[in-house]
Amino acid sequence: MSYQFFSEREEVQYQHFSIVPASGALGGIVSGIDLNTQLTDAAFKEIYSAFLDFKVLFFYDQAMTPEQHITFARRFGLPQGPGAVPQLEQYPQIKEQIMDEYSSIGSDVNYHADDSFRDYPSKMSILRGLKMPQGGGNTIWVDMEKAFDTLSEPMKKFLEGLSCVHNLDKTFGRGILEGAGAQAWEDMMKRNPPATHPLVITHPETGRKSIYASQLTGVRIPELSEKESDTLLAMLFEHAYQPEFQCRFSWQDNSIAMWDNRCLQHRGINDFSPAYREMNRIAIIDTIRPSTNPSAQTPLQFDANAPYINVDELYDSANKPEMSYTDGSYNNTEDKLTVVAGSSDDHADVDPAFLAKLNAKKAEFSFTPGAAAQLKKIPAMFRGAALRSVFKAAGQKGISEINMALLNEVNAKRKG
Repeated sequence: MSYQFFSEREEVQYQHFSIVPASGALGGIVSGIDLNTQLTDAAFKEIYSAFLDFKVLFFYDQAMTPEQHITFARRFGLPQGPGAVPQLEQYPQIKEQIMDEYSSIGSDVNYHADDSFRDYPSKMSILRGLKMPQGGGNTIWVDMEKAFDTLSEPMKKFLEGLSCVHNLDKTFGRGILEGAGAQAWEDMMKRNPPATHPLVITHPETGRKSIYASQLTGVRIPELSEKESDTLLAMLFEHAYQPEFQCRFSWQDNSIAMWDNRCLQHRGINDFSPAYREMNRIAIIDTIRPSTNPSAQTPLQFDANAPYINVDELYDSANKPEMSYTDGSYNNTEDKLTVVAGSSDDHADVDPAFLAKLNAKKAEFSFTPGAAAQLKKIPAMFRGAALRSVFKAAGQKGISEINMALLNEVNAKRKG
């Protein structure tokens, strides 16, 4: 398909399902197909064709088990394994994204393509909404191909000679440094070294070009001065994130979105906190690096029959992480406590308002100041995962006070 809006395109008819545009720019809402069935090759081929055309597909009323989620995702490629986002227990391929009164989407989690800070980012993501809030928690996608195509020809030529450094530190670094300390920040960077990609990339299947830099991770254009880089990136973000290039999805329970990270960016809207939102996501790896010439890239070597690939393997040899997410101490949901545990002072100073908020949430539990101070250091997006683990341990032990001894005990158990 071209870069035209849907109103300018010739309508495509599908044999195995129906689809209507989600906006004028991108996105399709699919109906008339059950993704839990054993999809025929013909049906899957049509889904994939629609995926490339619409770039993000939406499905309602698709109740799935974790096993069915994995089975469907495996049709598209190899899932990514454990990383910074908590995993669903017993399913290392599935990222568990739960927001509640204890955790929320950070205000700094803005537009991004998944995993662009790795040498081999995600090709696509398949996100399930299990329990969704009413009237909030939408997600916006933006078409970076349209953003590139609507630039002037001289600007396009200028951008195609540049690259961009993608660094997870841009958004999360300061919060981890201030909240959890220098060692936690250093460990994060050792697990997630920055990656450099072309500023304009070519889609390996459609041949279309798009801007490959995001608010979340795009830190600099090394070919330019710092001032020039900051100015150019700010201009590109302002241009790319305009409403004409967007679509927005209103989630329901058992709905699914699957999107192409090679040409789209997205962000969640935090207008539902403290309501409960539970989602599961599988990231499918790309086998080549983002490039202006995909056919010239050397494919990533991996075991296609493995259940998933470790994120540490998604880097070239010259940029391998110094630390691993699969070294036995940081490979599941509760390990978010690893960042902060180790103290035994239950009387440490803590923000009184935060302590009062924790103690008001669950009548059956109370927190010591020291435990609250340690929990406050966990980034807001992950705090709920840590707290669920702590509540579970407290319930099993039949205790009502959550103190540093319990936090350290939970942490030691998760380390094995």
